[in-house]
Amino acid sequence: MASFNPRKFADPDRLRSISPTRLAILLGPWRCYFDRRGLHLPNTADAEIDYSLLSDILMRPDRTTPADMVDALYYVQETASADDMDKLLAAIRSEGLAVDDDPRASPVDVAIDVWCVAPAVVRTHHAEAYAMRQQNFEYFGLQQPIPAAFPDVGDTLRTMLEREADDWFESHRRGRGCRMFIIRHTPITWILIRHGLPMRREASQQDDGAVGVEFYRPQRHDVLIYDERSGDLGVHAGTKGKRNLYRATLGKHVFGDETRFPAAGRFSLQPLIADGPASLNVDDIDGINRVRLIEYRLYWGGAHHEMETRKADDIFAALAARRITTLPGRNLSNATFKIAFENADKERSVTIRPPGIARYERNDDSELIDQWLRKRGFVLTATDTDDDEAPTTVPDDD
Repeated sequence: MASFNPRKFADPDRLRSISPTRLAILLGPWRCYFDRRGLHLPNTADAEIDYSLLSDILMRPDRTTPADMVDALYYVQETASADDMDKLLAAIRSEGLAVDDDPRASPVDVAIDVWCVAPAVVRTHHAEAYAMRQQNFEYFGLQQPIPAAFPDVGDTLRTMLEREADDWFESHRRGRGCRMFIIRHTPITWILIRHGLPMRREASQQDDGAVGVEFYRPQRHDVLIYDERSGDLGVHAGTKGKRNLYRATLGKHVFGDETRFPAAGRFSLQPLIADGPASLNVDDIDGINRVRLIEYRLYWGGAHHEMETRKADDIFAALAARRITTLPGRNLSNATFKIAFENADKERSVTIRPPGIARYERNDDSELIDQWLRKRGFVLTATDTDDDEAPTTVPDDD
């Protein structure tokens, strides 16, 4: 069951913003549930819905609340923006399906229309939108880039991947039933894995004033990105065990090599030290106007894991004002840049932390940023083997 937040959906004013006919159609499959809780959904388009009572019911779910209704409300709630509407309509047309051509339909109306015709389209769009929002990835792959397309993954192979992942999740107390969504945006392929977390037990308030106990399994989404230009795999997952699982499983079943994505270093900050301001040059990158270094961290280590962070609007300009020409060397552990794109009014940031972590403010930026990083030497290749330039490993701060 999805993690539905009723406060986002059940406000009476928000409910009134939805077409009453569509709202009744959406909730229609659970008419008996609402009857038991005292709300009688109308059968005609012009009948009035008791929005206050509906809001109260949605805000106070009980043990009889249908799980599939919660899923429907969750997905409609999460895909009800104007941008979602455009993409849902395009997706439904690409499937050869249709919804009512109603010029008065709001984005949430369209989300309901598409859900009622093709729930899988809404789920897939939600998976894609969720994947695109993730910002922090750890990269794995050989230092020598191996450009390769992501192979086609049909239903049989996807089921095999899900089953093998389920074996790991079950053995680590996370249950079974994971689902994998594959979204292609050449040269990047996004893979979203939805799975359970360890069971959670919480006290709950009963309608009669008694205290109950709710025992349930929360839901989690992990995101992978495969870059066809380099053969790298980026992983957004909460534990080392899951990162290892995804690396081995995709390598084995999709690429025929379980060791296809080793934990080798991808990034280096050595260009900041060796080239100074020249490492920020973007004259040969179409789409980027300017890059500024605004923050870096020095890791001194020791028993107390000492770190030092320096910030400025433009660090190289600040250093030049004090007649300093270089950054500190070996202890440089991560750096944050502000990037001005040609098509954007506002600068956006990226943080690089060797050996393999990149954090983007918006993942749509990653392709252009990757071009700059590669051309300036921030992305390692097989020739970058000087141990004196090896990145310092620092404790994970995620």
